[in-house]
Amino acid sequence: MSVIAFPYPAPVAPNRLRRIGRIVAVGALVCVAGAVLAVPLLWSSDEMLWHWIATQSPLGARPFTLNPGTRFVGALISMIGLAPVIYALLQLSMLFSRFARGEVFVTENAWRIRRMGLALIVNALISPLVQMLTTINLTRANVPGQLVVMFGIEQSQVLSVLSGLALVAFATVMADAVRVWHENSEII
Repeated sequence: MSVIAFPYPAPVAPNRLRRIGRIVAVGALVCVAGAVLAVPLLWSSDEMLWHWIATQSPLGARPFTLNPGTRFVGALISMIGLAPVIYALLQLSMLFSRFARGEVFVTENAWRIRRMGLALIVNALISPLVQMLTTINLTRANVPGQLVVMFGIEQSQVLSVLSGLALVAFATVMADAVRVWHENSEII
């Protein structure tokens, strides 16, 4: 009787993988902290807010009103918009923490990759809504007739959905590969 066995994956240099894992895990946490800190800094600074609205916001040169209420609501809307990104970054940090510990071919890693993909999709889907709520918030205190409602889909959002779908597909393939690898390792 012949036994077909798949060889174990080629070993990755453990020290190199551990170092990369630690760097990415810590880097993702730094990005989370930076994103969380950036929201109150943005909405509390007149200069940064004016620059952001003029260059990054769809409002551009249209009139808008800044007061404590619009700043607070704007910060809340921004945090809602950042929630999927923060979740994806936390999943990335946990994934690479496992890599740093040498846990590469485990099913939990596939599910973390899947969660990152789903977070990218959710982020792309809520981004137009967040953009619309932000423009309404910034213009709701304007004089009557100057309320602005903007809704749009950008190329980056479409690419985010496609990237998320690719990660979900990759996670599904990885979960099956891990299952087959474990089954074959029991045969040997």
